[in-house]
Amino acid sequence: MIRIPFFQAPDYPAVEPGFNEPKVAAIHGLMGHDLMRKHLLRMMRETGYRDTTMYSHLHPTKAIADDLSEAADANRRIAIVGYSQGGFEAIKVARELARRDITVDLVVTIAADGLGRTLPAQWGFNPREVPANVSRCLNFFSEGDRLGSDQKPERNLVQASRSGQDLENIIFPKDEHISHVRLVICYPESRVHPTVRAQLLDRLQTELETLTRQHHVSGSAERASK
Repeated sequence: MIRIPFFQAPDYPAVEPGFNEPKVAAIHGLMGHDLMRKHLLRMMRETGYRDTTMYSHLHPTKAIADDLSEAADANRRIAIVGYSQGGFEAIKVARELARRDITVDLVVTIAADGLGRTLPAQWGFNPREVPANVSRCLNFFSEGDRLGSDQKPERNLVQASRSGQDLENIIFPKDEHISHVRLVICYPESRVHPTVRAQLLDRLQTELETLTRQHHVSGSAERASK
């Protein structure tokens, strides 16, 4: 039996039974628990995505996939947002869901490369190849981030594993001086880098809003057909 230290336990939200908005898995990296909880997790929950659960990159891949599978079985949209080592885990979770024939509507990876590749958990694993079951993937990285980006630019870019896959690499140039931590700072607004606000945080909100609209449209069409 795998035991998870208390500080690595998932941070599950309080949502009522039957809640059917998008299910979001937010996965933090090494020593990133407090940073994600105070910033990305808080932002997503406060802006309407209440069913966002925060996991550690050390949490078992299959356990995260189990939670998302349950939501998918209820015809809910699912998204995975991974920061740093959590970005590696986001791809691993998507791969596990592919083995279960479950579509992942959105994967967002943030600063998921660089020195992170040197950790034993990532040896022999390619975090840049997006599984075919992922409908849309956004990959963010800063060239000024020594922890989360590779010096060889091409190694930072996610790649499709099937034709027609919707992938996008969003690059913050080195002269923007956006560090590993500043990529995910959301509060207070005065600390948020304006480029991060426009190209990452607002973009993430837009993508999640799109999932919500798609869910409502498909639900309305299903009801109209009955």
